Amino acid sequence: MSDVPLAYPVPWLFIRDHAPTYGLKNASLETLKHVSFALLGPGSLPEHFPMTIGAGETAWLPIAGDDLARATTLVVRWRRDNDDEYLWRVVF
Repeated sequence: MSDVPLAYPVPWLFIRDHAPTYGLKNASLETLKHVSFALLGPGSLPEHFPMTIGAGETAWLPIAGDDLARATTLVVRWRRDNDDEYLWRVVF
């Protein structure tokens, strides 16, 4: 047996249908804690506090910017119940 952890599927579904408000749905069966968001590039996102997002819940993010798909990346950060921290980069 190996002590290498099993792969962990990204728990998020990124919803682009309501731009310029984007949804980040927790598509997993677990509650994700200390969820925070940051933008890399010229877009803008209102300041927010880290949040908890339950299974099936969606966080709605108003993200402004011209041509986000060309130069902006959303970075999502969260913790699971075991306190492991994860990062996921989303492009528009």
